[in-house]
Amino acid sequence: MTKKVSIVSLGCPKNLVDSESILGRLIGDGWEFTPEVEGANLVILNTCGFIESARREAIETLDFLLALKRRKKIKSLAVCGCLIRALGSELPRRYPEVDAWFGPADETHLSEAFPLRQISTAKEQKKGSSPKKPVPFRDTLDRRYTFHDESRLLLTLPHTAYLKIAEGCDRFCSYCAIPAIRGRFTSKPIETVLSEAEILARSGVKELVLIAQETTFWGNDLYGEPRLAKLLAELRGMNAFPWIRLLYTYPLFFSDELLELFGGEDDSAPSVILPYIDLPLQHCNDALLKQMNRRVGKSETEDLLARLRETIPGLTLRTTFITGFPGETDAAFEELLEFAEKWRFERAGVFAYSPEAGTRAAELEGQIPEKIKEERRARLYEVLMRISAEDARAKVGKAYNVLVDTPVINDDGSEAEDFYIGRTAADAPDIDPVVYLTGSGLTPGEFCRAEIVDTQQQDLIAAVL
Repeated sequence: MTKKVSIVSLGCPKNLVDSESILGRLIGDGWEFTPEVEGANLVILNTCGFIESARREAIETLDFLLALKRRKKIKSLAVCGCLIRALGSELPRRYPEVDAWFGPADETHLSEAFPLRQISTAKEQKKGSSPKKPVPFRDTLDRRYTFHDESRLLLTLPHTAYLKIAEGCDRFCSYCAIPAIRGRFTSKPIETVLSEAEILARSGVKELVLIAQETTFWGNDLYGEPRLAKLLAELRGMNAFPWIRLLYTYPLFFSDELLELFGGEDDSAPSVILPYIDLPLQHCNDALLKQMNRRVGKSETEDLLARLRETIPGLTLRTTFITGFPGETDAAFEELLEFAEKWRFERAGVFAYSPEAGTRAAELEGQIPEKIKEERRARLYEVLMRISAEDARAKVGKAYNVLVDTPVINDDGSEAEDFYIGRTAADAPDIDPVVYLTGSGLTPGEFCRAEIVDTQQQDLIAAVL
């Protein structure tokens, strides 16, 4: 009988790549993937443990899956990912019904813990029970990762894929637990990146999205200096992807060589290296940036933003801010509001500061009450969303290339006729606004030319030309 494995992947795209790699290895061992957790012989929960809200989501999901296991809707349950590093060995004591635990560096051992021939179905289990084995718990966190991403089962749309080019982080921002969870920054060798890119291209991927904790630092540990520009040039030279998108950059290491690779969108097509830069800044106040250990001040940041705007035609800038960091005064927050208005980021997210155990920021004086943190988050979010909506309205009457993602699904589950969801070069998958397209004969994964006719807040409404 075929043994089925399902996975619940929480958190960021970097975690999603890990989930895809886990499934790829298990399928190579003979498992069959099912998107439905109920009825699966093995369910894997890949967790995020970055901040308190992520840990809360992971625990709630774990409780849900354990309830299914008690009702014999699933046979075995394994938990992996960042939560194991965040909460450690207390997890097996709290949840003895989980069959195995694996930290972020140990997920390659899943197939060893669950040999295909030893995983029985609930029906088979009734015929006779096997001796109880010790529950595996692995959490070694190798200092340097060995990457295993060549064989993946993509969980994204078939025409879009993430390619993780590095793991871990050496930045040690005072609020962030990622170095403790994921280890030191480790670049994936260029030969491995290009090999994975070739595999994805052959599978039909049109949009390649490069990710890491910090993409602009890629290569520093291998070659003695950041070499993202060389990597992007090599990927562009493959002539395999119409779109290459870059996420998770840092406001350092933007060389002229790198900036020259980004092209604007003309009347016919965008550059292969999309004019889209994701640049999480967190704040603009110098005193807070120093407390955050960001290693870059406001003037340097503004110099970079001006350079990006001047160098890259039609640039879309995405950023992320934190409100309520320890020591953030009313004046510092007002400075942040003015900064957002001045630079008019087309895409943005904002989070209220979350103190993380083991980080230096959690011990700082001047902790801000939760109510004030949230009020500031809401105020800044309103400004950022207004700017994004204004950017959307400015596109009405203009034509853009749109990547068709999916048909619109009606309430009854059927596909709407001649109505689709797509994205422009300014829209990263899953996190940014979308384009609602009207047109006949469209195929997901293909590009079309469309005129923007209206907006719906930050989203665009377009007619295919």
